[in-house]
Amino acid sequence: FTFSSPSQAAPPSLAAMNNPPSSLSRTATLGLAAGGAGIALYLVVKQAQKNVRRSARKGASSPFEYHVAVHTVPSAAGSDQSRCTLVKIAKTGDVTMLRREIAKSLQLEDGVAASIQLFPVLRGSRPGKLGKALEDASGLEQFESLLAQQPPEQLQVVELLCVLDGNVPSTVPMPPPPFPTPGRAYPLFGHTYHVFGKEDVVSYNLTNNVFPPSAPKYPYGPTVRSKNVSSQPIKDFPEGTVFHEEAGAYTTFTANPHTVQEVLARLSEFPKLWNRPNQKGLQDFTGNGLFTSSEASEDWQSAHSILPRGFNQIKIKSYAPKIFAKTRAFVHEWSAFPAGHRVKDVNHWLTSMTADAVVSCSMGLDMNNVERMGQGIPLHPFIDYFQFGLGVVSGSINAKSEYGWKRFIPGFGAKAKIQSRYAQAKKELEDLVDNMVERTRSGDLGGQDSIIRAMLQDKASSGKHVRYGVLYGHVINLMIAGHETTAATLGFTMQLLAEHPECEAKAYAEVRSVLKDRTEPCADDVPKLQYVEQCFREALRLYSPVTVVTRDAAYDTLLDGRRIFQGERIGVVARALHTNPEHWGGEFGDPLSFNPDRFAPEAVKRRHPNAYHPWGFGTRSCIGSQFALFEAKTFLASMLIHFKFVPVPGYNLRASLAAGGAAPSPHELELIIHPRAGGP
Repeated sequence: FTFSSPSQAAPPSLAAMNNPPSSLSRTATLGLAAGGAGIALYLVVKQAQKNVRRSARKGASSPFEYHVAVHTVPSAAGSDQSRCTLVKIAKTGDVTMLRREIAKSLQLEDGVAASIQLFPVLRGSRPGKLGKALEDASGLEQFESLLAQQPPEQLQVVELLCVLDGNVPSTVPMPPPPFPTPGRAYPLFGHTYHVFGKEDVVSYNLTNNVFPPSAPKYPYGPTVRSKNVSSQPIKDFPEGTVFHEEAGAYTTFTANPHTVQEVLARLSEFPKLWNRPNQKGLQDFTGNGLFTSSEASEDWQSAHSILPRGFNQIKIKSYAPKIFAKTRAFVHEWSAFPAGHRVKDVNHWLTSMTADAVVSCSMGLDMNNVERMGQGIPLHPFIDYFQFGLGVVSGSINAKSEYGWKRFIPGFGAKAKIQSRYAQAKKELEDLVDNMVERTRSGDLGGQDSIIRAMLQDKASSGKHVRYGVLYGHVINLMIAGHETTAATLGFTMQLLAEHPECEAKAYAEVRSVLKDRTEPCADDVPKLQYVEQCFREALRLYSPVTVVTRDAAYDTLLDGRRIFQGERIGVVARALHTNPEHWGGEFGDPLSFNPDRFAPEAVKRRHPNAYHPWGFGTRSCIGSQFALFEAKTFLASMLIHFKFVPVPGYNLRASLAAGGAAPSPHELELIIHPRAGGP
């Protein structure tokens, strides 16, 4: 209040101040009422949102069976309290069946199942409480109400406490735990600082920092839950799916063969989805093809039913003459070099050979890239277009790499130029595929072995044809993946053999023994080249073309006893899996060393079957892996019989994506070659 001067009216009395005018009182009362109503409305809305979210998150539980997280007390078979045990049971089951499944999962002795007491864990209130013990005669219908009471922020699975000795603990077990995180998560970065390091390939840096091959023990464990820079949108789930806020914010990375084995055993629960922003960017260039689409896609399902038929053992043997012809052309071109010649652009040579081979065999078109390299004329446009397009979408080709300081010139428009070139490259590839399809349709290209002909004429197991609109994606996927991965691995193999002359000598001796006096193998020789295959597989282990194999959780569940939310991504880091010291060290030395004896038959038998997955796994395994292996062994045998490889002094072998493409290749690989003494 402001008091007036003596000439003004007297100030209001204390009574007046304590009893303001009725209009002011009404305004204040209305304000308080409005405020109270606003707060009440806010609380109602928040509760409604919570109820909607609670209801929507119910879709995160499996519709086919109950996923049960079993908590155990220490007396239960020496259980690990840091994790739960997943038990899955049909919704038509009963408590007796559930007890048997739990006893089996906990590896309890026969006859113990009947004595198990099972108490539901209720999370509706903090810190939760135990419900009444399940009764033998009851079915599992009560699990629906348990799931209905589960708060949306919790894992949407049934939680049970398993008691063996009758001593029910007074404390409620903690919710199923997540995998450990790899250290501290920083604002704006999360845990992504682990992808920085001396390597050009981010998954190699992730391996060095989180799964170090030389360490006696992984600092964070063989599986970690890494926080992303930001929450990623998740697609290819039913419309209206509500994900837990952490589902897109974290990625689980693993180097553990046991975890991979569990994912493989539960393929329907961990499908391959092509649904993240970086994948969608690649899909923009490569189309909705066999390797760049989700399993849920009808286009993938129809193609996956038809295309593998083109790469079975019978077809591969029929491709042998074309593979031999292209290998022969390669040897012819390199034989023109003088002794001791330093071959540059080895990656381009190998890319030319493998691209020619796979497209010629599977589509009937010989692009003659090997011959073009020998003549010093431009390669088939496909090579440049695919490398540029993939380089742009992967980020290895950008305004800086293409234009340097010029990108800062006002009006130069570096980004616009990149996008224009990208659009042109994509358009040229679309026209190329359209031309191949039309020539196949008219009978001018390919034959009965043509995968384009198969997609045009054959039906999938569903009775459907491949849609014409996705032919581009499937053809481009095969043209790229069918040659680039093999070319990169051949480059690594040749350099590693050059660096390890004792291995090269052993491989050469095997080839000479199998071929006798012949200068190239025949189809029946290829399976006999065991040590040559070991060399190739060892290079594939160290430098896998597929750097991370991903799967997404279809529902809220447990993996290796840890919680996984619906939509959460699992990434098998190939470099880490393939250098896990528990499976790749020991008698064979440093996991990062080149030692083909790791793939001797007896060594393979002793190793965990899921410690090696360079071709992917499950339904998404590479359909051309056997073709690639046949081609690689043929090529290496022919090269070894003609040439001795010598490393360039000072060259440091490292994987790089700088040249564009989807698979890491040896950075700026060069080799010195000498005609083999006593060779043909």
